[in-house]
Amino acid sequence: MRKIGAITLFELKRIFQKPQSYLLMFGMPLLFTFIFGGLFSNEEEEEKPTIAVVDLDQSSFSEAFIQEIESKEIMTISLENHQEASDKFSEQKITGYIQINEGFEDDVLQIEDPEITFIASPSFEGAAIIEQVINDSIVNLLMTAKASNTYHNVTGDDLQGVQEKVSKELATTPDGIEMVSIMKGKELEMMNDMTARSAGFSIMFVMMTMLVSTGVILEARQTGVWYRMMSTPTMKSELLIGYLFAFFVIGWIQFGILMLVSKFVFHVEWGNVVGNIILVSSLLLCTIGLGLFIASIVKSSEQQSVFGNLIIVSTCMLGGVYWPLEIMPDFMQQLAKFVPQYWGLEGFAELSARGGTVLDILVPVGILLAFTAVFLVIGMTRIRFE
Repeated sequence: MRKIGAITLFELKRIFQKPQSYLLMFGMPLLFTFIFGGLFSNEEEEEKPTIAVVDLDQSSFSEAFIQEIESKEIMTISLENHQEASDKFSEQKITGYIQINEGFEDDVLQIEDPEITFIASPSFEGAAIIEQVINDSIVNLLMTAKASNTYHNVTGDDLQGVQEKVSKELATTPDGIEMVSIMKGKELEMMNDMTARSAGFSIMFVMMTMLVSTGVILEARQTGVWYRMMSTPTMKSELLIGYLFAFFVIGWIQFGILMLVSKFVFHVEWGNVVGNIILVSSLLLCTIGLGLFIASIVKSSEQQSVFGNLIIVSTCMLGGVYWPLEIMPDFMQQLAKFVPQYWGLEGFAELSARGGTVLDILVPVGILLAFTAVFLVIGMTRIRFE
């Protein structure tokens, strides 16, 4: 254990004595998180379209129609006359306008489809949704009018009073179907983009740090350090365990600091503590295994740097580190499941977004450990000590 501890301490001192290590380990992942997280977050925060309403009928039913579409809360409503609405639309101050034509109330009372005009530019992608809201609101008004007429014919009560009473009852009656969101935890419904990018870039730069760390093995073989160490009573197993444990500790220092900084700077909520410890540990083991695997198939530390960074960056792109997986083609989303970064992000999504516990990340952790076993077996059996 003393020899293992000495190797671990030596590697910790070696990596943290280099000023560039701090930039790679902490500066770059935080900078990339800020840039890419803010970029996609801004794209997702879309404002509601501003729609003007021109009421040419000025009736109780046209007023009810306006209240109905406004209650859907998918657009910002402003009441305008026809000229104002037309001018604002021409000047692109509003997204479009809805015109309620004269005779609207009469058509509704006769249970006929009233005439509504909706003006919007061809490039407005939300036009179909607003048209659906208009149609649904008209159907509700026609149902109200039909119910009022039936009640009037049966009871003989004043038709206008009946209409007002039915409209008021429908407005205050709760929906027949209640939607309930069920989550494993509280507050968080989906993984926000800042959290996803923070987790993703932490994974990527930890991988790069591990690549640099595992390159020590190649450097030691090139410089003859291996030969000198093998001439001492140190066993091969102690030597490898010492290096692996050093890489693991370095990775945990980096990941732990990044998680703490992102929590206070970017307000990232990482979720269950025990789950994160298990997930990060599995991810680090997988990353160390990948580093050893790459070290075992190249001949120099320079080759490892070139091929290793190429592998890490390309798989990070595929695994959803740089951008949301949803914007990628379906076949690439399926292909992403064959890289460790995908399962690391899946685990973080389960813990931070869905309030999951250790049991909920068993699949990502299991797959990461499977990657680890493959990488370590190939890497350690191919490493030449002499």
